[in-house]
Amino acid sequence: MSATKLPGTGDENGFRYVSLRPVPEGSRPAQTRAFDLPELTVVATVAVCDIDETPTANTLPSISVKITQCVRLADESLIRLDMDRGVTAVRHGPVGHAVSWKRPADDVIAEILDLVRTDDEDDPTAHPWDELAEAARKRGVDVDAATLSGLPYQVLLSAEVVSLLVGR
Repeated sequence: MSATKLPGTGDENGFRYVSLRPVPEGSRPAQTRAFDLPELTVVATVAVCDIDETPTANTLPSISVKITQCVRLADESLIRLDMDRGVTAVRHGPVGHAVSWKRPADDVIAEILDLVRTDDEDDPTAHPWDELAEAARKRGVDVDAATLSGLPYQVLLSAEVVSLLVGR
């Protein structure tokens, strides 16, 4: 996978995304490699964001985004932590008007980071490092909360999320 600069953002922002879907033309099938989890260190925590199915009972314009949390290992592999989050947004207003979900990339990423934080009323900026570390250990990844909190937290946006949400 190659990283690509987000449309509408400058290099000074450093925003990049990696397509979650293979590029059909000229793409090769993914090759699996054997790896030894105890030999690999965690280098980042990652929120992978993609468009999700919206509730079928909803007739108003809506969009759903799923957030899959992972840890990135030194070999660039991602281990899913099964601590998924998501959000559905609904627009109200006159029928027939075009709906745009677009907003600056900074705003989209800030909302994703808000959604993956704990639901602690006393400390709304807290992050669930203990829970993430426990989920990683259950998958054979040796990491603790203090280590995770000191590593980068990356937000990866699918091409669909970028095309529908990022702009202005």
